[in-house]
This record gives sequence, structure tokens and C-alpha cells, in this order.
Amino acid sequence: MGAENPRELPKIDFSGVDPASAGTESWKSVRAQVIQAMESHGCFEAIYPQVTRQLRESLFRNAVKELFALPLDVKRRNIHHKPFHGYLGEIPALDYYESLAIVNAPLPHATQSFTNLLWPETGNPTFCETVLSFSQKVAELEGMARRMLMEGLGVDKYYEDLTDSMWYLLRFAEYQAPAAQEEEEKKLGYVPHRDTNTMSVVCQLQKDGLEVQAKDGEWILASPSPISFIVMAGNGFRAWTNGRVGAALHRILVGGGVTRYSVVLFSVPKGDFRVEAPPELVGEDHPPLFEPYYDDEFVRFCVSEEGTKTMDTLAAYTELVRARKAEA
Repeated sequence: MGAENPRELPKIDFSGVDPASAGTESWKSVRAQVIQAMESHGCFEAIYPQVTRQLRESLFRNAVKELFALPLDVKRRNIHHKPFHGYLGEIPALDYYESLAIVNAPLPHATQSFTNLLWPETGNPTFCETVLSFSQKVAELEGMARRMLMEGLGVDKYYEDLTDSMWYLLRFAEYQAPAAQEEEEKKLGYVPHRDTNTMSVVCQLQKDGLEVQAKDGEWILASPSPISFIVMAGNGFRAWTNGRVGAALHRILVGGGVTRYSVVLFSVPKGDFRVEAPPELVGEDHPPLFEPYYDDEFVRFCVSEEGTKTMDTLAAYTELVRARKAEA
């Protein structure tokens, strides 16, 4: 199942830009690369040394390992009543996968609440400080990439409003190595899918595991360096841009006797925000591709029996809504 395709994802250096550098020549240079990468792949590798090696080392070698070493009954305290908002594990056909999540992770009180939940006696200040610092830095990268895309589409006047309409989810994931007799053959750690949210920024400890499908159907191995991240558009941004930005279809493979760890920051539409393309991105040449929706209702469809049967949940959801309108 592994990808033997030598192609690589586009690689973009963000070391010379920050949120305050919008409009500078360096910003415009990076922006042009971001637009091209998203048009061709729906994702790219971002070199981003603003998250230092020391911070990543502390995150993976200490915080993440400490988190997954907790007893199962403790980790289950993170179970959330909304899909994808908290603990995930013991999922049929995903034998190797387990994860936990922090809602609003870049906000100090949210990360502290998560930490207090799992370590009520100590509050684990080292874990909290590491995760908070990481979340805030990665949120800046997500914001820059999204702003550059909106500038390229000529709709950057909506940037602040769109930012205000979102929140961030930080997800820690562990993909256990398959049994010794299965090590040579890659196993599916997570099924092929497009993220439901706006954008995702993936940080992984191992170079291998994440694969992205190219337009010709081939799978490209994402192999970020110790100072880079994989930035992907999700169905939320695909819908908001009326398909101008595609959502990357991706999967996780595990094998080789190595347990894989990743930490992903997702930008997610708030519950009262209607995901709908602005008028500038809709017209005779670009008719509306998707039905407007609220994130909660779309996610409910994604986890329904019908939603789990397709890899293009946004198109399937739109088809369902339009069929219901036609019957009304």
C-alpha cells in the first residue's frame, strides 16, 4: 500500500514572513507560492522555524509521550459529546489509532482546563506551557496561509470576519506500530479522507506516514523536515471559496515497527457561522458548487452511515440537500 512515487509536495519557506509583514515583497513572494501549491495540490510543506526545534522536541519527546502513557480511563475523560471534539479510540477498522483533542487550544484557559482534567493533582504546568506555546505559533502559520490565499482570490477584505468566525482544535494522535509479523506491509492507520474543517496544519514526529493524493490519483508521501509542517485546506475552505481552493484527500499508513505520532491544529467554523462563498467568488462563470451549511450539521452528515460511504463528503452532502429541496 505504500507510496513509491518519488514526487514531493511543494515546499515553501515561511522563515522570512510573519503576520505583521503582510504587503511586503517577501510576503508577496511566499503568497505566490502558496497560491500555486494550493491550486495544484490543496496542500504544501511549510518550512516554519518559528516553532523551534527545542519546542518540537519538548512537545513530542515529553508532552505527547506523557499524554499517551496515561491510563485509558484517564484519557477517556476527554470524550466530547460532539464528533471529533475529544477522545477518539477503539474505532472499528482503525485498530492502530488513538487521539485526544483540546478545543480552543491557543487560549490559555482552554489548554489549562484540558491539563487539569487529565492531571487534576498537579495541573502539569510543563505540559500546559509547551502545548500553549506550540498552538499559538502554529495558529499564526494557519492565519498567514489563509490570508495569502484570500488575497490571491481578491477576497481578503473578509479575512478578519472569517478569522472571528473560527476556533482552533488541537489534536494529538498516536498510530501504534502493527504487530511484528506485519511490519513489512504498510497498514492503514487512518482512512483516505478530506478534513471537514477550514484548514489543517500537521506536525509529525516521523517523516513517513502521511500521504496525499495528487490529481492523477497517485499518492505522494509527505516527508516534512524537523522544522516544517504540512498545511492542508479542508472542505470548509473548499466550500467557502466555491471550489477555488481544493481540499486535499489524504491518508495515514503505518508500519516498519515504528509508532507514529502527530499533532494537528485545525481551524474550524463556529457553530453559528454559515459556510457560504462570498458573492465575489460566485457568478455566471463560477456557479455555486456547494450548498451553504453550518459546520455542526455537515459534521453530523460526515459521521452518518451515508457520509461514511464516500470520500467526497462535501459533494455528497450538497447532492443530498439539493435532492431534499427538489422534493419539497
